[in-house]
Amino acid sequence: MPSSYTKVVFCISITLCVLAVQCSVVDADWNSANVKRKLPKLFEYDDFDECRAANPNFQYCVVQAVIQPDESSDIWRNISIISSDSRNFPRDHLERGICLHECLLPAGEDLLLGPNISRDDQRLAHQLDRCVNKALRRSHDLYASTSILHCLSEEDFGRPLSTGELAFLALVTVLVLVIGRATLWEVPETGTVYHSLIAPFCLSRNVNQLLTVVSTPNDSATTGGSLECLEGLRAIFMLIILVVHSSLPIIRMPLKNPDEMELQTNSFIFPFANSGNTHMITFFFAIGGMVQVVSFLSSMQRSPEQAGVGFFRRKVLHRLARLLPAYLFMIFYQATLFPRTKPTPIAHKFTDYCDRHWWSNVAFINNFVHLDEPCLKFGWYLGADFQLFLIGLAIMMFMWRFPRAKSLCVGLMVSVALVVPAYVIYTEKLDATMGFHMRHALTELRTYNEFLKYYTLTSVNAGTYFFGMIAGLLYHHISKHNLQQSARHYTPKLFRLVLVAFLSLNGFLTLLPSLPLTKPSLFLAIFGSALRAIWGITHATLFLLFVFKAKSIAVGFLEHPILRVLARLSYSVYVVQYSVIYMIYSNLSVPFTYGAFNSAFVTSAIMFITFISGLLLHVAVELPCGSILKQIIDGKLSFSIPNSLRPKRS
Repeated sequence: MPSSYTKVVFCISITLCVLAVQCSVVDADWNSANVKRKLPKLFEYDDFDECRAANPNFQYCVVQAVIQPDESSDIWRNISIISSDSRNFPRDHLERGICLHECLLPAGEDLLLGPNISRDDQRLAHQLDRCVNKALRRSHDLYASTSILHCLSEEDFGRPLSTGELAFLALVTVLVLVIGRATLWEVPETGTVYHSLIAPFCLSRNVNQLLTVVSTPNDSATTGGSLECLEGLRAIFMLIILVVHSSLPIIRMPLKNPDEMELQTNSFIFPFANSGNTHMITFFFAIGGMVQVVSFLSSMQRSPEQAGVGFFRRKVLHRLARLLPAYLFMIFYQATLFPRTKPTPIAHKFTDYCDRHWWSNVAFINNFVHLDEPCLKFGWYLGADFQLFLIGLAIMMFMWRFPRAKSLCVGLMVSVALVVPAYVIYTEKLDATMGFHMRHALTELRTYNEFLKYYTLTSVNAGTYFFGMIAGLLYHHISKHNLQQSARHYTPKLFRLVLVAFLSLNGFLTLLPSLPLTKPSLFLAIFGSALRAIWGITHATLFLLFVFKAKSIAVGFLEHPILRVLARLSYSVYVVQYSVIYMIYSNLSVPFTYGAFNSAFVTSAIMFITFISGLLLHVAVELPCGSILKQIIDGKLSFSIPNSLRPKRS
């Protein structure tokens, strides 16, 4: 018989599902009303390929048209009503992709074509404005003010390579030659400096290292206590993150059927789903905290005397040796060659700023610097995670030096986890969590205060990291005192309790939009803090549940070699995904039809290319460069020729 907690969880889940279905039907009926069919189309694009093929000196521009208020128009009043719901597209903002030749030629207008016409040219702006408003007045008797978002001409396809692009191509050429030298001709791993620098680039060795799953002997392998299952969880959550990131840019695409998108965003269950999307990244903060504590305590048990400044420095340098090579390679690519992969009308929707703000990523401060103009947008997590790594390492060294202060440190970590998010929400007058606002989604959250002032901050994410650290301390205590059997008994009960709180707090999000709350709100601050904390606690409890769980199908699946290989690729995949996702979306034909099949097709293509690219980045850059840097840090790089390799004297 299931326990009472399981019954509660089951009842809550069924209730939410029933309410979601009922309310979705009502919302669907409202959204499918004829009123939307009579409104101007949000997106209309001339065929770009035809425009380019038919006109040697073509000019293609994307224009935003903002409909001017007209209270005498029924259409305008409907536009205002629909746009007032933040979950809907702003129906007063239209996008038009215009082939200037096709627009002006029928009217016998003089054409402004050629490479010398810029988007700031007033004559070009005037011609485009006439094209847009002529059609809008004829179809809906409305007027719009226009602005040029992006223009393309043949000149954009014939630009010579810049110095930066040539430098990146030279780097790739050198890398290919070195890999070929190390792979095709056997190079000993030790010997001269030449050998030590070339051997790590051997492709066959690196692939074997990736595929070879080394099982570390573990005394608790049968009683519970193995950390190997965490790698499986890491791989699964990485796949989920990649799927989410691959599907999110659809919101910014010119769509043939935006109503279908609004059906989902207006559904009753959407706030619950959006919470999962918002807080999914907390898994990686939590697992980072737990792994750091376990690694630190294992090192201290082997060599207690090493706890000092030198140990701190080596840990930080080893971390940088792992993170920087692949990261720098992708930043260099983004700053130079990436724009050439997307010379399309919608390239402006996926602009990257690595050519200007690369330094903030390298310094790992990009989670609070230039968030409105990010370099590798997803890289904000790496900045926050590195900062938390430094903080966590300092805390662990303090607790190791002063064992009696452990309880105090844990209490302070829990206090930070609960107080800081509430303080930020209240003082900044924010919502309890990142909700969904279509206008902010269309700008990639670069105008969304909840993203800029809350979501990416190290201080706010510290609580999740700290809960992971506390889980690591519990794991160490249980393993040290051989309490695995007790842990196997109590962790499932603890997890069920936490799960009830988790579902209750996240389920409440479905009702939150209907509450009449003014900001700053003490209720929003407390609820937002509790919501973020429960995600961290749930992750930490889940880790303990699986690491102390007896061997089962679930544990066996999480410890499967394939998942462990994917976990090893997770960093390179995370770093390379941005480039692949935005390159593919930029080159899709528009307007794009939103639907399950098209979304699944694009997401599958992105995942395939991302994993291939991540694999190449891992074996060609991350592994070899990290190995060389670690040898330098540890002083193991040989700068002398061994006697066996010295020429013999006659």
